[in-house]
Amino acid sequence: MGSSPPRAPLRPKQRLLLRVERFSRYRYRWVFAFALLAVVAAAWLGTRLQLESDVLELIPKGNPRVDVFREALRDFGSVDYLIVLFESEGEGRAEDLEDFADRMAERLRASPGFVENVEYRFQPDERFLELFYENALLFLPPERLDELARRLSDEAIERQVRDNRMALASPAGGLAQRFILHDPLGLMPLFLERLLSHRGALRLDLSDGYYLARDGQALLMLVEPTGPSQDLEFDRRFMAFVRDAAAEVRREWQEENGAPAPVRVSYAGNYALSPEENALILEDARRNLVVSLFAVGALYWLCYRRFAALLYSSVPLVVGQALTFALAFFALGRLNAASSSFTALLMGLGTDFTIVMYARYVEERQAGRDLARSTELMVGETGLGVFTGAITSAGTFYAMCLSSFRGLFDMGFLIGSGILLCAGAILFLLPAMITWNEGVRRRREGVARKLHLQSFLLEHLIPFSARHRAWVLVAVGLLTVAGTYGALGLEFDESLRALRSDRSQALAVQERMAERFGASLSPMMVITRGRDLPEALRRAERVHERLQPFLDRGIVGSYESIATYVPPLEQQRRVLEAVRGDRSGAFDPSRIERTFLGALESGGFRREPFAPYVERMRRFLAPRGPVTVEDLERQGLVRLVDRYVRRSPQGVRIVTYLFPSDERWKREIPPGLEQALAQGDPDIVLTGTNVVGQELRRVFARDIVRSVVAGLVIVFFLLWLDFRSLRLTAVAMAQLLAGVAMMLGCMRLLRVDINYVNAFVATMILGVGIDYGIHLVHRLQWNAGRIEAGLLETGKAVVMAALTNMAGFGTLVLGNYPALKSFGFVALIGSMTCLLTALTLVPALMGRAAPGRPP
Repeated sequence: MGSSPPRAPLRPKQRLLLRVERFSRYRYRWVFAFALLAVVAAAWLGTRLQLESDVLELIPKGNPRVDVFREALRDFGSVDYLIVLFESEGEGRAEDLEDFADRMAERLRASPGFVENVEYRFQPDERFLELFYENALLFLPPERLDELARRLSDEAIERQVRDNRMALASPAGGLAQRFILHDPLGLMPLFLERLLSHRGALRLDLSDGYYLARDGQALLMLVEPTGPSQDLEFDRRFMAFVRDAAAEVRREWQEENGAPAPVRVSYAGNYALSPEENALILEDARRNLVVSLFAVGALYWLCYRRFAALLYSSVPLVVGQALTFALAFFALGRLNAASSSFTALLMGLGTDFTIVMYARYVEERQAGRDLARSTELMVGETGLGVFTGAITSAGTFYAMCLSSFRGLFDMGFLIGSGILLCAGAILFLLPAMITWNEGVRRRREGVARKLHLQSFLLEHLIPFSARHRAWVLVAVGLLTVAGTYGALGLEFDESLRALRSDRSQALAVQERMAERFGASLSPMMVITRGRDLPEALRRAERVHERLQPFLDRGIVGSYESIATYVPPLEQQRRVLEAVRGDRSGAFDPSRIERTFLGALESGGFRREPFAPYVERMRRFLAPRGPVTVEDLERQGLVRLVDRYVRRSPQGVRIVTYLFPSDERWKREIPPGLEQALAQGDPDIVLTGTNVVGQELRRVFARDIVRSVVAGLVIVFFLLWLDFRSLRLTAVAMAQLLAGVAMMLGCMRLLRVDINYVNAFVATMILGVGIDYGIHLVHRLQWNAGRIEAGLLETGKAVVMAALTNMAGFGTLVLGNYPALKSFGFVALIGSMTCLLTALTLVPALMGRAAPGRPP
């Protein structure tokens, strides 16, 4: 090793670091005691952290489109269903599906506060049917009155009664008898068309009244829970209850029939998907933690060949992570699905500082210096690079706090703070641990001889780059230009499918359901507002009129609103005028009754069983006035009204649910729909998961750009503050930008698109990749650019730091989620390219080795 260059006067930052080193070396017991107390206290505080499971809390607030969706969920409850799919197995028949579904529905309706409604057959509320039978005529569109008049002609009545007689004589006469008593003139299908229309997007066989597939081999049940699907804790408890109910039905079936039920029960929809994916995420997190710990530990052992090195790295990391949990308790009070992953990321990021500092200690001990002088140089000199690396890495993560997504804000804050806390723990604990283990204990002979750091010879790129400066600069420049060109061709994958697991059973069931029944059950919502109920209803009616072209073209399969149960007032008035002004006698109750009773007598029927129907027919043929929302409420149907209508001091809001007919509209708004429905009226707003998703994609793209730009500015400013040299700052920034450009070029070459998850890697690599260059720039500045053995030891540490990062990030490629796999893959590439530019570009720009001579 050559003679050391003249040392510059100590800077205030360096004097502070040396004070920390002396305190830790002389007062190591105090350091250990404080660390133990901090870990115990932080662990206790960490157990008091709340885990926030409501995904809606992670999305931006203050955005009008998002706020409307949040308010709609609050006002009208969940827009989601739990989809229960019953499929025949073996010799199963439609009757078995219907029987199993009946039993299942009975148990679900008896739930302890979990289920709002169960829908699997056409079975309207009895209280509503009573009101409906009194006013059935008013539910008929005016243009269908001529068809009703034909059905009520004398000839049609007599023909229908004869058909009833023939139906009773058929093998299915027992089943037909019930329908004939309730609707002997066959008018109900005409009147009930409106009630059935909201399931028009589904391909159903309603011949038995059940939601059967047309092949009779599957039955659909829609369960409306009491809580929103965004509440993961509710989802878990609800799905456990549903599965227990299905298991009880199976046991009962087995006992009664002596054979297993020939029915397969599967679940789809967000209520089934959310807890399933949450479990898969936890599985990924556990596996990634174990694999990354093993990989990092194996690397430490391979590179250091000392058990003590594992402790030097892991103990400060545990302390830093514990302190981060304590900070999370005081600053945030809760963790969410995004911020809870900070521990895994800190596992890779927090080890870098120990590696670089311990490598310097190894170097000085191998050079023959004593323990005290070695730890002084480790903290006083190498600690400068660690300090800069920590604040620049933290700064890039703090740039994420500019995001309006609270999940990204919390993650950026915790990781940025965690990096600083880990760095602080290392600065205090590493000298204390080395002093106690290798000074006080004196349990080993020849410690200096045994210290070793393996880097797989990659550090030899440093002298090569210094000797062949021109060639390296040209090669790195060409690769950077090629990477930048490739980056321009990268495409953004807007599909949310990559965010879902490949192993999701709920998604597989949803795909089978779509094949059998042909529709999505994730509705959009149109919210209409008014100062009072009539004004809000008029706006809702205008929405229904404007919706008709989209229904005709099949873009929207069906819709559901309060108009399903309360026809538009103007339509009802037209029907009333037509009936009251009827001069032809087409709707004359007396004539119809005489004809009907005469036909019954001619057909051999007794009159008495049909007396209730005759009385009901007299009433619906002479309605007293329009049906109103107030009529529903007087009938005891307040909960039905509340599904569609909300009153408040600010006015009235009415929701209309739209059911798209194409799966692609689950994430996009059908072209022209929003403009056609609102037509510039601010009191008509379209919302839904697809509307919000489209808005969030826009906000996410904006926030990512903002975070990357802010990260670059922060890195540049902090580098300049540390180096006080534009030249050195430019060298470090050139290394970082070249590495990022190469990463993007590799993504294009390997056909990896940018998505909502791996877009975050660009911000993260700014903090990770700059560290590699900072340590080399500091050492080359200290050595006045000379390529010597000490610099190669720093190069080894940089290689080791990059390898541990790769080991941590690379474990993500083993996960269940394509997007997270791409995240790990891109982070792996970014770490490699930034390591390459650090080992080549920095020494090529700063090294002063004589050409052709090894250091």
